[in-house]
Amino acid sequence: MTPLVSIIIPVYNGDNYLTEAIDSALAQTYENIEIIIINDGSTDKTEKIALSYSDKIRYYSKENGGVSTALNMGITLMYGEYFSWLSHDDLYLPDKVRSQVNALVNTPSGIAYSNYDVIDKNGILLATMDIAKHYPQYDLTFGLFPILRQVLNGCTLLIHKSHFARVGNFDERLRSVQDYDLWFKMFRGEKLTYVNESLVRLREHGTQVTHKYEKNDIESEQLWIDMLKSVTKEETIRIDGTERDFWDKQTAFLWYTRYEGARLYAKERLKHLGGRKFFFIRFVKRALYKTLSTISQIVRMLGIQSLIKKSKLFSWGYKLWFRVRYK
Repeated sequence: MTPLVSIIIPVYNGDNYLTEAIDSALAQTYENIEIIIINDGSTDKTEKIALSYSDKIRYYSKENGGVSTALNMGITLMYGEYFSWLSHDDLYLPDKVRSQVNALVNTPSGIAYSNYDVIDKNGILLATMDIAKHYPQYDLTFGLFPILRQVLNGCTLLIHKSHFARVGNFDERLRSVQDYDLWFKMFRGEKLTYVNESLVRLREHGTQVTHKYEKNDIESEQLWIDMLKSVTKEETIRIDGTERDFWDKQTAFLWYTRYEGARLYAKERLKHLGGRKFFFIRFVKRALYKTLSTISQIVRMLGIQSLIKKSKLFSWGYKLWFRVRYK
């Protein structure tokens, strides 16, 4: 059984990386795929690049409306039984689709996700998110766990189209958190299939929406607060064994983010349940995180970000940040 998989690539002014993304989709070892390019009002060479692939892809152009509108258009146009999202600046490894389709055989979930690599703008490996190395695998099948611990990236997903019919598509009012907003609604109460392989390469660079969109922090903060307020006692126990342990670990995780309001909310919930537990390793990690944050601020003040990113110091610092942030 080889169901058709639709790889949807939304793109806005992505002529710098689009060719690599399309080539990685075409290089899939799983053959029953269609590749849909949605040009979200680009003003660069995006259209010329896409059209150069002729009938190897399906190409559509629209007025600029944000990635949510482009993804929703792709979902509407897809013929496939499964949805797979590829950002124009990211890459699929050759077995991405095949490994996930095979993993979903004889499973009821219809949702698979995996590990991923983080690369810089030149394709140099910065870090690998090996999720099972940080968290027990039995947790990783529970729908809310990878969301609330923020180990999930949308491009690692393979989703059966029935889930969109069940909960709807991406919220087009959101510009930067439309993915986690939908995953929270879609995965709640569902059992996920975790594939313990690194199947996607995510590119970290300064022109991403999360870096440029001025309301990114506001949207992210509100989404986190809404998600935490929505979580039930039963769900907290399912994730961490006890309600207190959930809020303790969630507070600890949010400490490494910019979401101060969400962290204070989690901390208040924890306070009502007896307060936090002290772990020496947390103290060490927080001290290290503060040091890295201070260095980052100094680099920005001196205006030498581009110089640092060209050096081995950036790669070393990113890997260290990854290890500090996650368990």
